[in-house]
Amino acid sequence: MSRIGPGYDWGQRSPRWAGVTSEVVVIGGARVHYLQAGVEGNGPTHLLIHPMGTGAWSWMDVTGPLSARGLVIAPDLPGSGRSRPLRRSAGGTFASAQFLDDFTAALGIERVVVHGHSMGGLVGGLFACGVPDRVERLVLTSAPLPGLPDPPRFPAAWRVGLGVARPVADILVGAGVRLKADAWRRWVEERDTSRLGSEVSRFSPELLSLAAEEVGRLVLPWRVQGAVDAAISVVQALTVDEARTRERLAEIKAPTLLLWGADDRVIPQRLIRQVEAAHPSWSSRTIDGVGHLLPWESPELYVELAG
Repeated sequence: MSRIGPGYDWGQRSPRWAGVTSEVVVIGGARVHYLQAGVEGNGPTHLLIHPMGTGAWSWMDVTGPLSARGLVIAPDLPGSGRSRPLRRSAGGTFASAQFLDDFTAALGIERVVVHGHSMGGLVGGLFACGVPDRVERLVLTSAPLPGLPDPPRFPAAWRVGLGVARPVADILVGAGVRLKADAWRRWVEERDTSRLGSEVSRFSPELLSLAAEEVGRLVLPWRVQGAVDAAISVVQALTVDEARTRERLAEIKAPTLLLWGADDRVIPQRLIRQVEAAHPSWSSRTIDGVGHLLPWESPELYVELAG
């Protein structure tokens, strides 16, 4: 594959990605990579936030079709994809939400439609409540959001566990990330993503090939650390900081659409019902025959529902 740099047109890789380019912006002295497609002023600007352990590339099959409805921007969050960490813990959920504020400001983008997938949904929600005047609407897909409030002692127990055992957690989660990379490679090679409830035969061959390459790069030390920070921060946001996370999400003013896969094995149906009950003003739709990876399994349907 050709070297990926500013201005690289992913149409060189596949005709289905024609018009999707790689770009770079400097934030805090660090180079941040992002994908771009479409024309500004042709509709709302769409900001796509990727799941943990992936990168902007995970939106590749959505970016082109969605660009017919407006400019599409998909950044690699710090410590993910082709964006190195800005600093330690920059890959955390709250830090990533602040990064999105800095990122959109650096590009001169005033208002966006936020699309968040999996962990990207949690980050997108936190970003939206922090800059309500800059978010036109939200689309959160298979997002790990807090359900019913936890017992009072639950966050305290997690705080002690994560605080005292953070070095151990780094080692264990780092090992888990490496195992995840190995598992992803096996799933791609064996075409089995049943653990996510997703049907791999629905993935485009181009995205499947790209996923295999990108997951292979996950073993780079800075990427492993970025994934570790992201994983621990998600746990922290839903345990130690659960009350803070819940309060911030309750401040969201933008119209919000929740999208779930009926076959999702990552987000349990019980949690989906709790999230819907916690946010009755949000729209919610569960799609039959889809697992955790709706933008991969059915990008055209995703664009139809979310675009």
